Amino acid sequence: MKRNKKTVQNRLATNITMALSLAVFSLAGSKMANAAIDHQTALVGTWTSLPDAPSAQKPDHPSEGLYRLKVNSDGTLTPLEVIKMKSPSWIVKSRDGRFAYTTNEENDGAVTALSVDKSGQVRVLNRVNSHGQQPTHATISPDGKFLFVSNYSVAKGGAGISVFPIHHDGKLGEQVQHFPFEHGTGAVAGRQDSGHAHATAFTRDGKYLYAADLGGDKLHAYRYYADKAEPLEADSARDVNFTAGSGPRHMVFTPEGKHAYVITEMAGEIVVFSVDQDRLEPVGHIRLNRENSSAEYRSGGGIILSPNGKYVIASNRGSDNKLLVFKIEADGMLGKPVSYKANGIEPRAFAFDASGKYLYVANVFTNTISLFHFDENTGEMKAAGDAAKISTPTDIAFFN
Repeated sequence: MKRNKKTVQNRLATNITMALSLAVFSLAGSKMANAAIDHQTALVGTWTSLPDAPSAQKPDHPSEGLYRLKVNSDGTLTPLEVIKMKSPSWIVKSRDGRFAYTTNEENDGAVTALSVDKSGQVRVLNRVNSHGQQPTHATISPDGKFLFVSNYSVAKGGAGISVFPIHHDGKLGEQVQHFPFEHGTGAVAGRQDSGHAHATAFTRDGKYLYAADLGGDKLHAYRYYADKAEPLEADSARDVNFTAGSGPRHMVFTPEGKHAYVITEMAGEIVVFSVDQDRLEPVGHIRLNRENSSAEYRSGGGIILSPNGKYVIASNRGSDNKLLVFKIEADGMLGKPVSYKANGIEPRAFAFDASGKYLYVANVFTNTISLFHFDENTGEMKAAGDAAKISTPTDIAFFN
């Protein structure tokens, strides 16, 4: 079939116009994404009372609460304001980033609900009793309906998991469930005389919540029912017991949910688990410090995944303040770690910004947030000094 020359020219012009439009649309989308990253807000949680530890450096001024900072293009942080409250030590944000929740780690434990608007402005919504002492961690259910708070409690009787409904306006309702952690293994005197809830994590399918009990050397398993007023049901058949004296602290699941990694505080290890139908089976143990096995060199801290899910980043504290980067192998096991100095003392928690290029580490005892450039392809990190100086920083989270 013969085509008219003018028709061909018109079609060519149309194709060129469409291509240019797509290019402009793509560029606009890229600019919008970059603009969102460029306008990030960082929230830094702290302890507002000074830690009683020999290695803790006294800050110029004690912390006053939750700090809001601007994220600069070079990764540094500029302080903007402080939202005054007691010891907002852990921060968890809603999936849409409109709300945040902080655990107020005091003897009279509390949880504070916050709204975060598009400009990064923070407003306190309400505060509820955590029904325990020294809450150290909180998790939001995948459907956004409930908040699960881990009350650590140094003293006996205040530890356990508390469950709070999250209302549509972001506010927290009153507690609807409570699971006390009463019994410790006693393997480490003074640390395991009773139970200590440290953190919780959901399986990837959202059907089970696991709670790390540092004092009881156990992961407690709970079935999650989203449509029930009391959403958790204990499933002791799925509980996981650790070697006495281990002290499970935090855990993460791989993106596909087939493996999990638990960092232990006193044993200073990462325990690797295979996950089958939400049951956890231990398949490996990795020491965080292979050169020195003494107790002061064993103090597992935080553990997270890289944004692309290919690497595990963990911290060791005590006399061995460092970060370790592990590549996740095809079988879920962890490769040989690459070790980096944390550039501070007591690297308690760390997080990536929205770009995934920067990793920030909260060094509690040196009152600094250290900055690292991260290569998502190789897992390599490069130290870039301090992003900010904040008194007794315990956690950091990003909003945009």
